[in-house]
Amino acid sequence: MQTQWTLLQPDKDLVREIQQQLQCHPVTAAVLANRQIRSAEEAADFIKPDLGQLPPPACLTGMAEAVARIAEAIAHRERILVFGDYDADGITAAAVLHHFLQAAGADVICHLPHRIQEGYGLQTMHIMQLAVPRHVQLIVTVDCGSAGADAVATAKRFGIDVVVTDHHNTDGCLPGACAFINPKRETAPGPLNDLAGVGVAFYLVIALRAALREQGWWQQRPEPNLKGYCDLVAIGTVADMVSLRGVNRLLTRVGLEVINTGARPGIQALITAAGIRQLPITADDIAFRLAPRINAAGRIAHAHLAFDLLAAPTLAAAQPLAQDLDGLNQRRQQMENKILAEIDGRLANRPEWVTARKTLLLAGTQWHEGVLGIVAAKLVNRYHRPVVVLSARDDQAKGSGRSIPQVDLHHALACCDHLLEKFGGHRLAAGLTVATENITLLQAAFEAAVAEQLPAHDPAPELRIDSLITLDQISPQLLDELESLAPFGTDNPSPLFMARDVRVTTAAIVGQRHRRMVLCQPDQCTPPIGAMHFNITSDTPRAQSFEQLAFRLQWNRFRGAKEIQMIVEGF
Repeated sequence: MQTQWTLLQPDKDLVREIQQQLQCHPVTAAVLANRQIRSAEEAADFIKPDLGQLPPPACLTGMAEAVARIAEAIAHRERILVFGDYDADGITAAAVLHHFLQAAGADVICHLPHRIQEGYGLQTMHIMQLAVPRHVQLIVTVDCGSAGADAVATAKRFGIDVVVTDHHNTDGCLPGACAFINPKRETAPGPLNDLAGVGVAFYLVIALRAALREQGWWQQRPEPNLKGYCDLVAIGTVADMVSLRGVNRLLTRVGLEVINTGARPGIQALITAAGIRQLPITADDIAFRLAPRINAAGRIAHAHLAFDLLAAPTLAAAQPLAQDLDGLNQRRQQMENKILAEIDGRLANRPEWVTARKTLLLAGTQWHEGVLGIVAAKLVNRYHRPVVVLSARDDQAKGSGRSIPQVDLHHALACCDHLLEKFGGHRLAAGLTVATENITLLQAAFEAAVAEQLPAHDPAPELRIDSLITLDQISPQLLDELESLAPFGTDNPSPLFMARDVRVTTAAIVGQRHRRMVLCQPDQCTPPIGAMHFNITSDTPRAQSFEQLAFRLQWNRFRGAKEIQMIVEGF
């Protein structure tokens, strides 16, 4: 499918205002204006965010009730169960709350479910087989619980209170819970609507610390410095691909600062195991190197391995756990590639599935459920349409879906609710269970539901260009200013630029799949600039010049030195 290039056109007066007040490069000012920043003051706050800008926890409905009940449990030494999820967001959320409750002297235990054996979320069996036998008096969920009405009701019958903290789509209420915190409950847009599960857990901890301070609790024990928890918040937030604007960007930025101090042994061991040598650690390092290894535990083994890594007290204790996660990640990649190869074979034999449909819904026999979300995401990138991948075992199929920005996947699945055993998730990602006999019906219903959200013509993948520039505009000042706009991710992409009439001075293939080049433009006196085009294929043209080139800019750091580098995204 042909990629559409869109050159953004920011308001010229706003660009001029930002440039004058911030004394920044005009290209930087244009990028800021493209990020829906409405004034020079907002631009200044964006470049230099501060934890003092965080909205208060009271913005979240249910926070006061949750804090009161948990503080009571701490004071009376009631046994508290922190119940999380098996992905990086759920694991880090559980680590944040568990670590804080331990620091507060609570009687606390933690449980992360096994993906295959237990499935997602708090269920009745967890009350009967875990909470009751272990004499739990309060359960606090993180990154799950919104769909756990039956479990909450069962807990209540046994005299166990439940506080739910979550961020997944919800019907808006949870009868029986003594507190229910979920930004998706809020009836109006607010600054905390896009929090990840770990962000909600962190906000709960902020409010708990303040309440305990008012009670004089910290006079007998050290009061935790919550900035030190932001490394966990950053990992969970980036891993869950929530919006990296506003509060999420601020918490992630602070979290990256903490990660780069080397404060947490588990994260440092994971950085080494992942082979990351270039510092500082960035959001891309989390997204592509750290989070996949943390997720690998919950995908194909048990999430407690990753939880134990994040809780490791020393580097010596953390290193073998990090190596185990690295090995699991390699196994995960092998499983994923095997499923993708099988799907490629099917689509080659049935090309009409790609040419005539707006969706892909694929099912296999006993595909490993833990890697289906990654497979779906890769197929979305390849075919630019919503994808659901299912693994059928006996009379049920479980799977994951991923979507494109133009389609609300959760809404599409809600339209198919009559065919589903259960489902849940977000606009861009969801999990579901369907009776095997209904897979064909679901395929047709899902196609119809997505078609209702799309225009008559299929939406093309898009490159949104921040600015048309010449290579002589690229300078160390510009690179430093662009770096200050990080961390980059969902809703705050790394700036993308376009240049015309670019010549290749030299080129070579490195690492078998990457093309290293030196680029210039005619009639310019500035030195040529190094560039990398990653993951080229045998079909990628080895052009000696580019009429139009789309690229990102970054510092290439190596052994204490740095140089400007262009990263080619298209031509």
